[in-house]
Amino acid sequence: MRILHLCNKVPFPGRDGSSLAMESLIRLEASLGHSVHVVALNTEKHWVEHPASPIQGVTLEAVAASTKPSIRSALANLFSRESYYASRFWTPEVSAVIAERARRADVVVLDSIFMAVYLDEVGSVPTILRTHNIEHAIWMRGLSDEPWYRRGYVALQAKRLKIWESQVARRVDRIWAISPEDARWFQDFGPVHTVACTYDPQHGSWPESGGSEPKAYHLGALDWTPNVRGMKWFLDHVAPHVQHAEVDVYSRQWPFGSAPKGVRYRADQPDFAHYGVFIAPIRSGSGMRIKLLEAMARGKAIVTTSLGAEGLNAIHGTHLLMADSPAEFAAAMDELHHNAELRTKLGAAAAHHARMHFSDQSAAEGIARELATFVA
Repeated sequence: MRILHLCNKVPFPGRDGSSLAMESLIRLEASLGHSVHVVALNTEKHWVEHPASPIQGVTLEAVAASTKPSIRSALANLFSRESYYASRFWTPEVSAVIAERARRADVVVLDSIFMAVYLDEVGSVPTILRTHNIEHAIWMRGLSDEPWYRRGYVALQAKRLKIWESQVARRVDRIWAISPEDARWFQDFGPVHTVACTYDPQHGSWPESGGSEPKAYHLGALDWTPNVRGMKWFLDHVAPHVQHAEVDVYSRQWPFGSAPKGVRYRADQPDFAHYGVFIAPIRSGSGMRIKLLEAMARGKAIVTTSLGAEGLNAIHGTHLLMADSPAEFAAAMDELHHNAELRTKLGAAAAHHARMHFSDQSAAEGIARELATFVA
């Protein structure tokens, strides 16, 4: 089968949650013997200098595209009914490429709701929408954190985005949601299958280094709104309650002031063997937290919120610790700092859970069945 796989960023190399999820799905498609051609937007925000596919049987075509929002275009959008968050991903250059490539495809995978702006270009070719989040839910859940002067505009755009997501879900042939929680929202619009992000333990993806060390780390892009909101909550409300645990925060960005005691910002890459604990203070968003899955695969003891654990089918106290209040989150961090036995136990259980439920092998059969529905 010839698959045209559309991405709103270059998926190789996987370096953040969404690109890792894209890379894992493309890898699965190719492993099943399909010919995969990827068309990806190469944007200013996620620019890749020399994009290339590392996967055999997969070709990559990266098209330079400007999706950067501006005050002028945001205000102009008020006089239309379009979702501004979606419409800025459409460019005439990408449109022409997709229209041409779709002619030779048996099925098109829209790997992000934002690539659905090119549905008209795809024409009559069968389409699969792979969703990473319920996008409007991200904005609605975080509305109270917006400055007062932005709140009305964000609420309007979230409403438009919800309408547009519903319309897209009705137009495509199948929906692949990244988590069971997201799948429940999409089930009213058409056939839905859960396709989580997976990893390849047989070839060294995310090697296990265990939870023996007491130090904690956080790894995530602090230019993504849910991560920023979660880290701000941690710095303002959780960190003052932490008595003993220390955490290194790894990101290419640091959109805050000075870090409080016990927190250190780092712009390099972590040496995972030096850390036994991973924290994910998620307070908004939807879908699946890929960096949290990575920490599970690496055998780390994890502290997150109940929202952060969505999509992982993990059990509190068995695979990780969930804490939704600042005091509980801080107490869980301090407990793991002191309790080596608990760290090791949770880390081992997390790694086993990841191998059993989120390896490429565990997902391949379901993907094969889904793609078989498009074979004449």
